[in-house]
Formats: sequence, C-alpha cells, structure tokens
Amino acid sequence: MRVRVSGQMVLAAAAGWGMMLGASSAAGQFAGPSVGGTTPGSTTPASALTAQYSYVKIMPGDLIAITTYGAPELTTPNGANGLKVGAQGEIVLPYLGAVKVAGMTPPETAIYIEKELKDKGILVDPQVSVSLVDSPTRVITVVGEVQKPEPVPAFGQLRLLDVISACGGFTPLASHTITIRRPGEAQPITVLLSSDPKNTDETNIPLMAGDTVIVSKVGSVFVIGQVKSPSAIPLSSNAPITVMRAIALSGGLNFGAALSKVVVIRKTPDDEHVEIQMDLKKVMRGKEKDIALASDDVLWVPTNGFKAGVAVGGMGLTTGVVDALVYRVP
Repeated sequence: MRVRVSGQMVLAAAAGWGMMLGASSAAGQFAGPSVGGTTPGSTTPASALTAQYSYVKIMPGDLIAITTYGAPELTTPNGANGLKVGAQGEIVLPYLGAVKVAGMTPPETAIYIEKELKDKGILVDPQVSVSLVDSPTRVITVVGEVQKPEPVPAFGQLRLLDVISACGGFTPLASHTITIRRPGEAQPITVLLSSDPKNTDETNIPLMAGDTVIVSKVGSVFVIGQVKSPSAIPLSSNAPITVMRAIALSGGLNFGAALSKVVVIRKTPDDEHVEIQMDLKKVMRGKEKDIALASDDVLWVPTNGFKAGVAVGGMGLTTGVVDALVYRVP
C-alpha cells in the first residue's frame, strides 16, 4: 500500500494505516450505527445527560396541575382543565390568591405552596404536588436528516428516540451521530447511537425543552473509472464501506481495470489531498488489508492499457488468456 501526501510518497503498513490518517478505521469512518456497540460520547457534564423533566422551570402560558391531598378545593384537574399560568407568571388559588410561580420548577412550586398554606394557617401539614401538563411555547427542535423536521412539543419527559420517532424516524442518509445543543451549555452533547440493543439506555438520553437536535447527513463515497456503474454510494448501512464493497456495489470491475493501481483520494482535515494506492490482487489474496472508506472519498479504478488494448482487439490474445495471466493466484 502506498500513500501520497502533498507530492511525497510514503510507504505504510496496512496495520499502521489507521494511526497515520485516523479516519480509515471502520469505527472512525463509519457515521451510521456504531460498529462494535460504541457508546455515546459527550463534551458536556454528566449531569446534562441525566437531565430530569422536573428541572424544567414554569413559564407564562404553561398549563399546570396542582394536587393538594385532603383539600379538593386546592386541587386542579389534569388535562385541558389545568391551571394556566398568567402573562406575569402568576396563578390564582383559593385562600392564597395570586401566587407567582414562573421561574420555579414544579417541585419548587409545590414546596412554596405548602409553605404558604402552612404559614397562613390554612392546612396543618399540607402535601402538594405540581406537574406541568402543557406548554404552547416549550418545544424541542429537530433539524436535519429526519423524515419530518419540525418542533416537537416538550411538556412531558421525552427521550432522544421519542423525539426522532415523532419526526417520522431517520432518512436513509441520516448519520447516527447526533448533536444536541442545549441552552445554558457551552458545549454540544454528542451521542453516537449504537446498533447494540444493550446500549439503548445509554444512548437514549432525556431531552429538555429548548434543546435542538441536529441529525447530520452520513455522507457518500464516489466510485469512478473501470467499474460497471460509476456512482455515489451513501454510507448508510450497518457496516463500513470498504474498497471491495464499494466496487461490488458499483457492479464490479470492468475487464480493463488496472487492479494493482487502484487509488483512494481523500481530503484530510488539514485540507490536503491524500492518495492511497492499493493492489487489489493482494487484497483478494489476503496479503493486504481492505481499506474502510471515509465520507467524500473518491475511489478511482484506472485503466490497464494492455488489457484495454486486448478488449478492443488491438492485440492478438484472447480474453481468456489475459484473464488467466492477470488473475492467476500462485
């Protein structure tokens, strides 16, 4: 295997190739469901991945339900008959009048109402629970490669897969590396969805109102030259796309292909172009490892002049003879 970077030729052992360019290992290049059950990564504090819905603060316009045990007159029903928070962030309760609740979480609101009821001598030992029923302005925004990118109402505890499902699921070109932007967090949350069901709980994280879920496109590789069907191949299956798989998905090789001079053209993060030259005959014999392709790689299968000449009848050899010479395995 030979690698050309910025005009210089470097010899690279197949085993060391992944260390040189980083993106050529299966896990590194594949942006679909993780290979080998990779668990999610995050650049945010662990607390952001375990956010609970009870942390959400009440806002004007929200609909809340209040339950006061032993005091039906201080209990509001759930659903459409809940209590709407006013424009100034207040609700009106029997005995207490206007109570400002905006800016508090539901548990904080319950504690505050309990204290007010006790301090004013209305109840000796009040037990109050508060829950958020609906919120017309509280949504989770989903953009990118889902079937129906749209805001998802977030007035209950939702998890990542709930939101993806509410948007119709992924498109065929969706990457399963999900980015979540959360208000108040300096760094985005990055989650790599796993194809291993055992890792579902680790990747299906709870979401908060105001979150923006970004599902990027997985990318494609481009196969050109001496293949049956030159094409762009999306990296969207449950396995990496290697050079041999890309050729197979392009209908296989033409007779005029130069097997020993196949080239992968890759753009590095430093904006340099790297040319990886492969000998497919060695790959077929197990003497050289197949390469996993990265997004936007160009796989070029050049023409073998000798074989091309035979194909057009320019030389007096039959196809069968040349084929035996080229493909014969010692």
